[in-house]
Amino acid sequence: MKFKSLFLIAAFVLLSCGSNKNLNDRAAVVKESSKRVLKNHYKNTFDEATLKAALKVNFKKGNDSKNFSVSLRIQKDETIWMSGAVFGFPVLKALITPNRVSYYIKPLKTYYEGDFTSLQALLGTDLNFSMLQNILVGDAILPLKSKNFVSRIDQQAHLLTLKKENSLAKLFFWIHPLHYKIEKQEIKSLQKKASLSISYKNYNKINNTYFPDQINIRAKDQQNQAHLRVQYKSVSLGKKLSFPYKIPSGYKKIN
Repeated sequence: MKFKSLFLIAAFVLLSCGSNKNLNDRAAVVKESSKRVLKNHYKNTFDEATLKAALKVNFKKGNDSKNFSVSLRIQKDETIWMSGAVFGFPVLKALITPNRVSYYIKPLKTYYEGDFTSLQALLGTDLNFSMLQNILVGDAILPLKSKNFVSRIDQQAHLLTLKKENSLAKLFFWIHPLHYKIEKQEIKSLQKKASLSISYKNYNKINNTYFPDQINIRAKDQQNQAHLRVQYKSVSLGKKLSFPYKIPSGYKKIN
């Protein structure tokens, strides 16, 4: 009886370890419905009031390549604030709201105030406030409804694609099978022959929020291709923030 009890305990421990491994091993992922995948994704979307982070940014477009250190602050759904520096010297400051984009460039003594046209031209793709915010925190760039998508396993992730063919665009969303954050998302405009691809490298858990370690953004149209790599060096969530911003006098407005 004693040996039988020990055997049962050992068997229980081994089975328990095996179960825990499967729960944390993405190789064991099984197909789920688009409804279940999206329910879990939106359950784990960014839901902190504020974000403060230090970033290392590399931007490439054509033969032009630039490296920046960027301070980022976000008041969820209201404000995105950025301050960029090169070798410790401030070069750029931006304040973005749902209806307005404003930034100034210190070395050129120029500034911009208007809509998202300038950012769209920079990346070569359509963009608005919620899309930009979602890109920065690892959420789906567009609002997704499960009835419009089918789900299958691809690259050990849940891949969502449109249920019906669309003559305007193709959409692809790879969602992590454990924490259901976005691993990669692609939008291909068939009419404009342009594409936007955003991939995320690693996620860290901060205050019960999964947050990406690195973001790679590639935008391409018939004429240009841009690549933006964003690496998070430090992140703090939920703290009260200020958003100091004032365009210096004497700066020239650009269109």
